[in-house]
Amino acid sequence: MAEVRRRATSRRSVLAGTGAVVGAGILGVSSPALAQSDDDDVPHQFNQPNTDADVLQYALTLERLEASFYEAGLDEFDADDLESASILDDFDDEIVEAVPEYLEIAAQQEATHVDQLERVLNVLGVDPGDAPAFEFDFETPTEFLETARVLENTGVAAYAGAAPAIESPDILSAALSIHSVEARHAGYLNLLFGEAPYPDAFDAALSMGEVLEAIQPFLPSEETPEETPEETPEETPEETPEETPTETETEMPTETETEMPTETPEETATGTDTGFDTATTTPDGS
Repeated sequence: MAEVRRRATSRRSVLAGTGAVVGAGILGVSSPALAQSDDDDVPHQFNQPNTDADVLQYALTLERLEASFYEAGLDEFDADDLESASILDDFDDEIVEAVPEYLEIAAQQEATHVDQLERVLNVLGVDPGDAPAFEFDFETPTEFLETARVLENTGVAAYAGAAPAIESPDILSAALSIHSVEARHAGYLNLLFGEAPYPDAFDAALSMGEVLEAIQPFLPSEETPEETPEETPEETPEETPEETPTETETEMPTETETEMPTETPEETATGTDTGFDTATTTPDGS
């Protein structure tokens, strides 16, 4: 296990040659704005790449997703939690006890990929931007491991799909060195779930659109919910209570209280007085 840790630490030097290649001017980049999208509905990292820098920006987004995921999961679950994952019940103690350390190694390697890709983009004059605030939903160690398996296998297929667009042999070589490490992560996680670590002689490649669809649940959705609650609660309650009571209280009671009582006592009282006067006058005349 110490040897595994040593090899993971030395991984930071694997991509060191990429920075030298870029610094020497082997790569050509047209403009820092090349990563922008013509379609507002699709994040610019998932636009069909036109240059090597576009591919690197795309790869950086995937690596940031994986690095953020491992960081969140390893903050949530300690070694005992991970070893108690139900998916590991059928494995020997030696394999189970190695799981937390292997996941730590994978997390370090994903963080190294992020660092190197950001550095290369900066050397190219392309601003890598800030990492999105990814959203993860796992409640148990097994759910965390299952999501890790999905992300790693998606990453393998994503690199296979984007690699043909890379023009520089040096950048292609560096990208493939990341791709093979992602495949090792995926193979290990497949094994934990009872699947073959290398199921096929050839891995399928995914287009950027397919990758976007696969990772959509982890992308932040912050714009939609904020605008709705502001407009609805303010306008409706104000107009209804003001107009309805005004008509009921002002017009209806006026007719009932003013006209009805005024006419009834006048006519009834007059009729009564006339009758009594006639009855009183008749006996005096006779």
